[in-house]
Amino acid sequence: MNRSLLLFIMILLTLPLITADAMGSDVAQVQAELTALRAQFNEMKVNYEARINQLETKIVDLTRTYSVKAAEPQVSAPAQTSSLGRYFQSFNPDVSVIGDFVYHGTDQKGTEFRNQFQMRQTELAFSASIDPYARGDFFFHVEQEDGDWHIGLCEGYVTLLSLPIDGLQAKAGKFKVDFGKANKLHLHNLPWVDYPSMVTHYFGGEGMSEPGVSASYLIPNPWDKFIELTAQVVNNRNGTSFAGTSGKDLVYVGHIKNFFDINEESTVELGSSIATGSNNEGHGRYGKNMTTLEGIDLTYKWRPLQKGLYRSLKFQNELLFSQRDRPYLDDGTDITDSKRIDSWGEYSSLEYQFAKQWTTFGRYDFAEFPGDSKQRDNAYSLGLTFAQSEYCFWRLQFKHTNRNYSKDSNEIWLQCDFGLGPHRAHQY
Repeated sequence: MNRSLLLFIMILLTLPLITADAMGSDVAQVQAELTALRAQFNEMKVNYEARINQLETKIVDLTRTYSVKAAEPQVSAPAQTSSLGRYFQSFNPDVSVIGDFVYHGTDQKGTEFRNQFQMRQTELAFSASIDPYARGDFFFHVEQEDGDWHIGLCEGYVTLLSLPIDGLQAKAGKFKVDFGKANKLHLHNLPWVDYPSMVTHYFGGEGMSEPGVSASYLIPNPWDKFIELTAQVVNNRNGTSFAGTSGKDLVYVGHIKNFFDINEESTVELGSSIATGSNNEGHGRYGKNMTTLEGIDLTYKWRPLQKGLYRSLKFQNELLFSQRDRPYLDDGTDITDSKRIDSWGEYSSLEYQFAKQWTTFGRYDFAEFPGDSKQRDNAYSLGLTFAQSEYCFWRLQFKHTNRNYSKDSNEIWLQCDFGLGPHRAHQY
């Protein structure tokens, strides 16, 4: 026992000496490593400071170089300049393509594309601001005629947006004349597949579009209502009511449009039109033979304010009267008992939207012919439109036509209109 106790006491007395020696050795090692790290850090610091000084010197040199180049006259801008390229890119016009594809079935013999599919028309549209004061629009139509495809200018005009007189705008170029409502619409803008007989009988297959000038003025009034007066002068080249290819003078057109709010959900648009010029039997030895057209259009629209309720109603009507001078013989006598042909035409259209993408419509047509008021026809149309989106719609239409100069006919259309670009095929 005494030996064991003595051994234990000796171990306890020598342990602090062993621990102190070990700790002294560790501290010395740590201090050596710290000294080495400080040396490496100082070396890296010197290297980084030298690198930074080199970069600063290079930046100063580059700044001086580009300052000198900027002061020198530039011969041409580099093609790859990104910011300048994007700036000039904004001058490119908006380009759109709209296709009008139909199937036309009919029991009327002699009709072109009878019971066939047809790419009836393709419209190419280009629109852009010319400068802060003017805008340019071009519409080309590609159509098939006699087995060949032809492209023609439907409309192309410049609109002066800012004139010295407040509320006054002007237009120059080729455009659809501002007579009534339906005549101004392109095929893809129609709420039906075809134009009413009133338009085709008195203005031609797709309405009256001629080169000329136009001015429109918003008339100030104490009621603070929209009242627009439009005056136009165009070439006399329309062959249905006026002189056609033989026309060497002008046609004068006037239109006034009134727009009223009945309440927050209903509006009324009331318009009146007039057009006058020599007809294709004019320019004779005994003076010009004139044609004068007068028109009235009335449109009622209703759309509820309730959110999520996809309902709307549109009731559109037009009435046209024509007075057409008859030709004279070489001796100055009239070839008939009457020196004037009085005729008229009209249509009424009712559209009802019953769902977000679905609209149904009905239309009644009546029209005499401007050159022979004894010939007339009237027609009844029913249809259904599915607006797939604002860029594409499908339409089905049936039409029955009664004629007093030919056999009656039945027609059915299946139409698909689709647009590429910002010029939409349908007002969604």
